[in-house]
Amino acid sequence: MIKILQLLPSDSPGVQQIAESIEKSFPGGDFKVISAYLNPTSTPSFSPTTKFFNFSKKETQGLRLKALWEIFKYCRQEQFDVIITHRFKPLYLMLIINRFLNVPICISVIHGFGDFSRHYRRLILKLLGAKSWQFVAVSGAVANYLSRLSSNKVTAINNSINVATITRSLKTKQQSRSIIGIDKHAFTFGTIGRLIPLKGHIHLIKAFETVLQIQPNCHLVIIGEGRSRTELENYIFANNLQKNITLAGHINNAADYIKAFDVFVLPSMKEGFGMVLLEAMAAKLPIIASHTGGIPYVLGELGELVAPNNYPHSLSQKMIEQAQLTSYEREHIGNALHKRLLKNFDEPCYQKKWLELITRRA
Repeated sequence: MIKILQLLPSDSPGVQQIAESIEKSFPGGDFKVISAYLNPTSTPSFSPTTKFFNFSKKETQGLRLKALWEIFKYCRQEQFDVIITHRFKPLYLMLIINRFLNVPICISVIHGFGDFSRHYRRLILKLLGAKSWQFVAVSGAVANYLSRLSSNKVTAINNSINVATITRSLKTKQQSRSIIGIDKHAFTFGTIGRLIPLKGHIHLIKAFETVLQIQPNCHLVIIGEGRSRTELENYIFANNLQKNITLAGHINNAADYIKAFDVFVLPSMKEGFGMVLLEAMAAKLPIIASHTGGIPYVLGELGELVAPNNYPHSLSQKMIEQAQLTSYEREHIGNALHKRLLKNFDEPCYQKKWLELITRRA
């Protein structure tokens, strides 16, 4: 039996979803996968396949001596054959620990462009990176970025979702609008994501302000929470937009309510892949998104792409164009995106690639 450790910082939704998909790639009879979390999780579920270190934030900063020692002892006891890390902190810890453990197969999943944006992180990678390590990028764009930073092997395995499972979880348009609290007749643009500057929500709001001059009965819904909320609220109230814009805050399983939208918009300034795009494609929504990172590959020729340096003007034009289409035209676009999702980003294909990656090296 091949024993695999997946080491994650926490159970943040995007990373957690990918980790669960990877875990399901390996048949139980031949593999045993343990998912371990550095920091306390929001919903701990104790099982033989999970490990909670429950380190404090302070214990995973600086020298991280306690974290290094506890993880080293655990790995030495369990005798793992494969290590898979997600995000920088787990990678950093295992780069050090594996100099003593010598686990033969070590893989770091890189979710975007920020993990090595700081100079000292690139230096750590150069000093501690061993030939046993391989990187798996969530998109071709991220793989190209990594190839410029490291001589280690880089493989692109595009993110995926289980389309059948996601489809079953989707609420109807009427149910979704009732829960979010928006008019059932309003033409609605929507997005889901953390309220941080990188996600570009202020540009989306400014673009929508222009849309209202042409389409005064439209609505904009932003689902998510974060440090940019105050900035967004101040702009909305200063420009008297509160009747047409809903900051819905955090909603558990937010993608279940994505059918509340008529058009999905992803205005990120940078995006390694954009998992939420797959959820919008599962709901058969037309999509407007930034021409950045892995987004163009996800949407192909079927999405409306806008260069972030042309925000908010070009974004507002695309939104107006979508609002002026007939419902049949938007439905046609949504169906085409759904077909692309099934062909390129359904979970079985993703899991097959992960199984091949491990068995080829084992």
